Amino acid sequence: MEIGAVAAMRYVKDAIMAAKLVMEHTGHTLLVGEKATSFAISMGLAGPTNLSSPESIEKWSNWRQNNCQPNFWKNVAPAGNCGPYHPINIPKDPVKSAVWENQGITCQEWLENDNLLEPTNSHFNSVNRHNHDTISMAVIDKMGHVAVGTSTNGATFKIPGR
Repeated sequence: MEIGAVAAMRYVKDAIMAAKLVMEHTGHTLLVGEKATSFAISMGLAGPTNLSSPESIEKWSNWRQNNCQPNFWKNVAPAGNCGPYHPINIPKDPVKSAVWENQGITCQEWLENDNLLEPTNSHFNSVNRHNHDTISMAVIDKMGHVAVGTSTNGATFKIPGR
């Protein structure tokens, strides 16, 4: 029943090994950002390393030339551009509106759909197997010990910090 995690770690390729090192060598659950990177390197993982490939740089350049489209921004101006963005149509009660938008409508749309694996909300259609790289593994050894790891860079062209 141990846990270790890293998030927003840059310049280190092996995030799952870094998370394991957090679990094995600290009393913490999670290290984030620059300090997660420093920790991983201090524990012997390779870095700092440029993780960009020629293919990813070309893909990003093409995206920028296409006014940063598609992206994950919504209800912002300027639409169809690279920002900086600011909200539009701010409701009178932003908390209540956000709860309804993010839970009420989405859940209702899912319930109205016969196939729960195919959400009807167009926002979810922008993420697919060609632009997302989450990997999860769960294993059980001969002694019945369970280990689970998940690694992700998230969705292509995600909002920084996601």
